[in-house]
Amino acid sequence: MENRQPCFAEAATQQGYDIVLRPLDDVRQSEQVDPGNVQRLRESILHTGQWLEPIIVERSKGIVMDGNHRLNAALQLGLKRVPCIELDYADPRVRVRHWQTGQAFEVTRIFTTIARGEIFPYKTTRHAFDPALPVVAIPLDNLYG
Repeated sequence: MENRQPCFAEAATQQGYDIVLRPLDDVRQSEQVDPGNVQRLRESILHTGQWLEPIIVERSKGIVMDGNHRLNAALQLGLKRVPCIELDYADPRVRVRHWQTGQAFEVTRIFTTIARGEIFPYKTTRHAFDPALPVVAIPLDNLYG
């Protein structure tokens, strides 16, 4: 993970979130995705020519907290790096709940599932962040190299 580079964005700094350009190989999918949503997102990213929403990842393992569709769009686009906000599950700004029931989701389940090389079904977990996450505008050209 030595390849991560800081990516300074005023909105992120104002909200207390640091954004880094993380190698795509260091980001681990946590849930299945809707292929149609990935395709629409990919087209939207190509149309704007910019990456607008960072992927939220667990700092030590790179597990996606929020952004599995963005990760898959980045893979389809052949990007080498993606803007990420790295957080820990112990961070008071992070809450994770079961998508259907709204009940607290046991974080250890996330780590053990990913460690087994598995991912959760679509819409299993729902992460919430307070304060709200920033929007950035990073040219795609900065993410291919």
